[in-house]
Amino acid sequence: MEYYVSELNRYPVKSMGRESLGRATVDRFGIEMDRRWMLIDDKHKFITQRTVAKMAQFSVTHCQRSEGGWSVTIESNNQQLFVNSAQHFTNGSISARVWGDLCEGLVADGEINQWLSQALGVSCQLVFMDDGYQRKVDSEYADNNETVSFADGFPLLLTTGPSLAAFNQYLKKPINMVRFRPNIVVDGNDAFAEDSWKRIRVGNLDFKVAKPCARCAIPTINPNTLKKEREVFNALTQYCSRDGEVYFGQNLIALGEGEVAVGDIVEILE
Repeated sequence: MEYYVSELNRYPVKSMGRESLGRATVDRFGIEMDRRWMLIDDKHKFITQRTVAKMAQFSVTHCQRSEGGWSVTIESNNQQLFVNSAQHFTNGSISARVWGDLCEGLVADGEINQWLSQALGVSCQLVFMDDGYQRKVDSEYADNNETVSFADGFPLLLTTGPSLAAFNQYLKKPINMVRFRPNIVVDGNDAFAEDSWKRIRVGNLDFKVAKPCARCAIPTINPNTLKKEREVFNALTQYCSRDGEVYFGQNLIALGEGEVAVGDIVEILE
């Protein structure tokens, strides 16, 4: 049986809603415009669903080139905010923290930050990672000084449908793949086969399988109720943990730039 890509996703604003794609460009950051925007608090530390679960209910659409930059539309409670990287980031740059990394980002104008702060109920600023900025992948895993956007640590995340189906057998109420926030979803493989992959080819583009993805609390958050579900937490801890960490999916580093598409054949090279 052939392995193939069944889903492609990007998350233009870190920890907000996904855009489902039929075809995607892979650049030096990962999927083009994936996690290039991010919210930070008053101490310039990144904000995610881990601390502000309401972000799960913000949709992000129409990520596209526009007016000399890139634009997205953020929606919450039927209210929309249009954001353009060329028009709405005129306050210069700051250093924002993502885990142990300090990342350079352009700061959104006041009206953008005011709308987001009111919609979320927390004081925040939106930052944008411009094309010229450099955030390096951990040198333990990078071979050629690869870069990453505001993602937690790696340019891409791969999960597989059979692994989710196997995990859901341990739940009374199955969950969907959205909880795990992957960029590439593969089908046709055996459950958890991806844990042994080291290098793969998707279409004509090769990827290094860098390391298993250590999971935080986000997969346990029900996006409808915003409550953390104990059943999901317990199942992850019992069935997806080793060495004191919970893992689901694999972090990828692209070994070049190009395009991938839903339906592409996935070859296991190593």
